[in-house]
Amino acid sequence: MNWLILAQDVQDKDLKPVENFLGQKNVDFIEAFLFDGLSREDLADIESKCLQVSHCIILGGSAFFENPFYGFVCGLLSGNNVQVFLATRDKALSDYEKNVFASSCKKPKAFSDVDSLTKHLSENFTEISKIDVVHRSLVELITHGIPFTSDSFATAISKDNENLCQLFVDAGMDVNARTGDGVPLICVATRSDCVSRVKWLLENGADINAISNDRGYSAVMDAVWRKNFELTEFLVDKGADLSFVSSDGQPILVLAVGNGNLKIVELLLSHGADADKQDGMGMSARAYANLFKKPGMVELFEKYPVKEAQ
Repeated sequence: MNWLILAQDVQDKDLKPVENFLGQKNVDFIEAFLFDGLSREDLADIESKCLQVSHCIILGGSAFFENPFYGFVCGLLSGNNVQVFLATRDKALSDYEKNVFASSCKKPKAFSDVDSLTKHLSENFTEISKIDVVHRSLVELITHGIPFTSDSFATAISKDNENLCQLFVDAGMDVNARTGDGVPLICVATRSDCVSRVKWLLENGADINAISNDRGYSAVMDAVWRKNFELTEFLVDKGADLSFVSSDGQPILVLAVGNGNLKIVELLLSHGADADKQDGMGMSARAYANLFKKPGMVELFEKYPVKEAQ
């Protein structure tokens, strides 16, 4: 966060308490002074500062109303959607200020004294900081021409773009969002064989068992389909549901046997996947292994007791 303190002069008695407060919060801030007789260079400097900040504290109360440049400065702050806090005045904004900030998505907050202002900031600073992170992240995405959509987020995930992915989350994108085709982001990461993004999504609260609308697969089923042992093992260890049946009637072991990856089949069996769970054709993984005489699989299934047909 970048803050601006706007006062009439360096002698303002309320300046030091505000400086101390922001300093304690380890917040970067700059100062500007709006006094009578400003030169063109002084005004240009204030204009530049107004465009650099996300928050502004205005000290001086109604005395600013007499300054011909006050409206200009408020207009800059409003146009840049800077959150403004006004101190040392009545809590109600003037009609003039209400009009100037009418188009801003962030309405100013007025306080009768600096103590009330700093108390409010102290109590709400965590939330203020979060809002600022969201705002800055959205601005950065827009500045780079990146739409704030789940499909754009999915592209960043598939390319393992760590910085861009974090930017989407900071801007408020849900890690459980889906693409336009209904594919959960964790499935996008899995289908891209992107172990780091799968781990990151789970760390940020993604649902490990979210089901895609297209294939009806969960992430672990996508990992099996991709024959990606590392991802399959990771998801299994994280508690992925191995009893789920896909929308086309495939249990996960049937899918694994069909793909012919003995190592993945052994992993699933050792973690409780049902060798005798039947698919839509009434066939189990064990039955397919015997039918197609998959090398090594028949012997592997013999290690696990036969269960009744389901």
